[in-house]
Amino acid sequence: MSASNNFITRPVLSTVCSLLIVIVGLIAIPILPIENLPDIAPPTVKVQSTYVGADAVAVEQGVTSVLEQQINGVEKMDYITSTSSSDGVSSISVSFDSGTDGNINQVNVQNRVSLAEPQLPEEVRKSGVTVNKASNSILLVYNFVNENADQAQYSVETISGYLDKNLTDNVKRVKGVGDVTYFGNRKIAFRLWLDPDKLAANNLSATDVVNQLKSQNRLVPAGKIGGSPAPEGQEFTLTVQLQGRLTTVQEFENIVLRSTADGGLVRFKDVGRVELGGETYGIDAMDINGTPSVGIAIYQLSGSNAIEVSNGVKDVLGEFEKTLPVGLGVQKIYDTTDFISQSIKGVTNSLRDAVILVVLILFLFLQNWKATLVPAIAIPVALIGTFALVLAFGFSLNQLTLFGLVLATGLVVDDAITVVEDTSAKKAEGLTSVQAAIETMDELFGAVIATSLVKMAVFLPVLFFPGATGTIYKQFAATILFSIGISTFNALTFSPMLSALLLSRETKDLTRNQYATAGITLGFVYGLFSAGNGAIAALIPMAVGALVGFIASKITGLPLRLPVAAGGAAVGLISTGVLFSNPIPVVLFTVIGFVVGGFVPVIFTNFNRFYSGFEKRYATVLDMVLKARPIVMAALGVGILLTGFAFTRIPGGFVPIEDQGYAIGFVQAPDGVSNEKTLAINRQVAEVMRTEEDISSAALFSGASLDGNAPNKGLFFIGMKHWDERPGKDHSVSAIVKRLNQKMYGAIDGGRVFVVEPPSIPGYGTGGGFEFQLLDQSSGVYSLNEFFGTAQQIMQAGNSNPILNRVYSLFSPQAPQYKIDVDRDQMASVGVDFGTAMSAFSVNFGGAYVNDTFQEGKVRRVYVQANDVSRATPQKLSSIYVGNNKGEQIPLSEFFTVNKTVGPSVIPHFNLYRSIKVEGTPNAGNSSGQAIGAMKQIFTQGNFQGLGFDWTGISREEVKAGSLAVVIFALGILAVFLVLSAQYESYSDPIIILLTVPTALLGALVFLGAAGQVLNIYAQVGLVMLIGLAGGNAILIVDLANQKMGEGESALEAAKFSAKSRLRPILMTAISSLTGFLPLMLASGAGAQSQSSLGLVVFGGLLVATFLSTLVVPVFYVVMKSLLGQADAKPPEGGDGNGGQNAQSVQATPQLS
Repeated sequence: MSASNNFITRPVLSTVCSLLIVIVGLIAIPILPIENLPDIAPPTVKVQSTYVGADAVAVEQGVTSVLEQQINGVEKMDYITSTSSSDGVSSISVSFDSGTDGNINQVNVQNRVSLAEPQLPEEVRKSGVTVNKASNSILLVYNFVNENADQAQYSVETISGYLDKNLTDNVKRVKGVGDVTYFGNRKIAFRLWLDPDKLAANNLSATDVVNQLKSQNRLVPAGKIGGSPAPEGQEFTLTVQLQGRLTTVQEFENIVLRSTADGGLVRFKDVGRVELGGETYGIDAMDINGTPSVGIAIYQLSGSNAIEVSNGVKDVLGEFEKTLPVGLGVQKIYDTTDFISQSIKGVTNSLRDAVILVVLILFLFLQNWKATLVPAIAIPVALIGTFALVLAFGFSLNQLTLFGLVLATGLVVDDAITVVEDTSAKKAEGLTSVQAAIETMDELFGAVIATSLVKMAVFLPVLFFPGATGTIYKQFAATILFSIGISTFNALTFSPMLSALLLSRETKDLTRNQYATAGITLGFVYGLFSAGNGAIAALIPMAVGALVGFIASKITGLPLRLPVAAGGAAVGLISTGVLFSNPIPVVLFTVIGFVVGGFVPVIFTNFNRFYSGFEKRYATVLDMVLKARPIVMAALGVGILLTGFAFTRIPGGFVPIEDQGYAIGFVQAPDGVSNEKTLAINRQVAEVMRTEEDISSAALFSGASLDGNAPNKGLFFIGMKHWDERPGKDHSVSAIVKRLNQKMYGAIDGGRVFVVEPPSIPGYGTGGGFEFQLLDQSSGVYSLNEFFGTAQQIMQAGNSNPILNRVYSLFSPQAPQYKIDVDRDQMASVGVDFGTAMSAFSVNFGGAYVNDTFQEGKVRRVYVQANDVSRATPQKLSSIYVGNNKGEQIPLSEFFTVNKTVGPSVIPHFNLYRSIKVEGTPNAGNSSGQAIGAMKQIFTQGNFQGLGFDWTGISREEVKAGSLAVVIFALGILAVFLVLSAQYESYSDPIIILLTVPTALLGALVFLGAAGQVLNIYAQVGLVMLIGLAGGNAILIVDLANQKMGEGESALEAAKFSAKSRLRPILMTAISSLTGFLPLMLASGAGAQSQSSLGLVVFGGLLVATFLSTLVVPVFYVVMKSLLGQADAKPPEGGDGNGGQNAQSVQATPQLS
């Protein structure tokens, strides 16, 4: 007697249990957060500071290295990268181990920075060092531009001021926003431009101006009049406001710098001019039409939900757009959540189609709508209930969890199919439906648990793997575990009860008209789902109409069901406008439903005739293979060897690159060119982009880069049209990127241009290829030029390698620069203080951030610098003066000598070493794993002394994963073996069951290779799943064969009987699962690469596993039993060879077998 009997005899209890599962799941669905992938990228903390006017080497030595040495080794740090730029910016990114707390990481880094701050230059301490949790993942990019390009109403400075005042703070307050970066933005600051000639004429230097600004522009706490302690009788206390800060251009112009001998005053307006300008001027932006603009990139905070953050930002932008002045427009360049929504929609459609296909296959086999209801109801119970557990364990609704649900669609019906099939067979033998259900569960209870445990056990080891790989495996595996667990409970409780209930009375065959009507209804409903979300609303009045028609028919006795239901359908269609907006899917699937429904009886007849013949042929083939056991075993051995060979031949990868709806581009102009020249290159790039019909918008930035800004660098983001508007491979982002690179190669005057696809996982690098970090570990033996020369050798070898494509680096150490040699003796002889001279030079040429003021509700910085004309050439040194100890003005050219030299505009570090990032992509037909291997080989063959290498971005995770797949497979098989051993109290039966697994993997690899796919992490997940799928079918045969041997039959007869008896349920579960996998295998659009990788593996593997389980498992069962000496027929257990009539109680002796 099994535990299921109590549920079979208590239908209300069984129903309530299933209803509770569904209700809890339905409650969880709207609560679940939605995202493309879980938070896989490692937590990152960004440390940023500015050394105004400093070159890259000065920033590296004075700021970056000081901070890095203190931060290095902070708790749970994975690696640290940095850039020191010629615009004075030091940017350090500290990446931590996956799963660590971002807040704790930030505090730990902040504490280390505090220790380093006393060693930093005063100018850096004054401007501040920021420490923020950050993400390398750009979530949204927008452009603000004049709507009428011919009549530019608003200058970039005006747009910048408007954004700074009305938008920036609101966006930063959105929960989950990590950072807001502007490109081309001129954040408002007071700019005091000096005229060196006028300064000298008035016997003043730049240092005098800075000192006066510090003295005259300050916030003064003025206290109170009559404040405590006050004299006795004090009747009032008044706060005093003292206007110490200057807040207007006029006030700054009227600063008194000195008085003259005749009593006059020299004001700033006498030696320069003041304007409300920008804090920085290094970056210019434009849109795809070449119109000047201001771009904004919004970064997602690590650990936040992309959809929620994006919606929050869009709400802010929506309100902001209402207040925009006439003529100022907003362009969306790209939104990564568009891809998220589209890919989630694609997987949801695959899930919908999988459910429908599975149910249709079940109906084809069972040919009884009541019997079909049993496994059909098992699907929503298991899948909907899974959502509750997904929420309870802190997961989200993402690609991985939805992939798990799609695959689970074919798995959750297995046990229910077996239950209803066996119940139907026993009822046909004359038992009542309840008795048939009870006997079925007495027979299958152990098998149901065993098959479920096998499917679950294979995923248990992967739940404990760390890092990004572990995160991907974990969410996928947990979802399948949840669904299988619920379906197993359902198969042991609700399914047998429902089988007994529905099969209690004979079911009359439906007429052809009834099938046609059902086909019309189902086709119509499916058409509504296909037409879009708005069309689904039509189902509500339709359902109401059907219900009202049913009630009216019951009350009146009139045939009102059909007309009232039709009226409800008409109301639904008209109210939602389906017939006018998107009628094609509705009409098409309704017609298909009508045609297929009308031919159902014919389909059944032909299917039965085919299956009957197939069973006979199978029996014949089975007899043949059982007689040819040595040949079959030899063939199986060859198959196992081929599987091992296939694993060595198929290329590996991490995560496939998807069409995310946008691309990223980089511009590299010759070293030393100005921002104006880079801007001209960007105009050429924009012109090329306008020739691509699939591009909807673009934002181009000169002077900017994701790896450190420089005048000769450019960056652009390309937004594509919606996926529905560019169907086909020729219109994918990959194809567009390829065409753009071909068009721009050699066509762009004055620079190199690279266009790349974005990384497959947000937060991992800047492009979809590999990121190879070449490290200078020579302790100063290599100069930057020599170091770069080695990198060039590696790039040259990479571009000659057939595996690699477009291997490049944006680093250059040879930007033309000027070196100033100081004659200290001459300086001392004319009485000039060295520090004063250095300050004068720095202020004039580099600019000085003096202090702050407050204007229009914002803190504004105050900068002093020589005007543009006075900094245009080295010869202008002669016009810069500094005062000596006699009050005379001495030109800097007296003791400064200018020499030409070269140097880097950006100096990158990796783990404190100077580094050069080399990027590239695999060539067509090669995988990212092969590209990584090729780069390793190139470095090894170069035999470079004093150099090392490492990886960043997605390549780092792929290298970390290494041979993890092999470990996972081994642990999965071990887990299944141990579970089966415990279940059967035998070591031999699990070997029989698992022998088909290696060759099932061969089928998966063949399908994968034939489709040109690589063994990426999704394919690896599918291979792990195959272990359970292949074992599940074998369990059904072995379990029944063991029962027959227990009844006294020989191994040969038991294997033959069980294989024939289990053929139909094995085929039904296999074909239903295979059809459930088809939508994944044939997916297209956003996220299709991931779906097809997974679908190909499970489809191909299960196809081979089904063939092997029906033919090879019986053979190996007989072989194994023969080897163990258990193949001969024996008296039934507990019998004496005479049917058990003189049976005595015998205590079995435990044996290991």
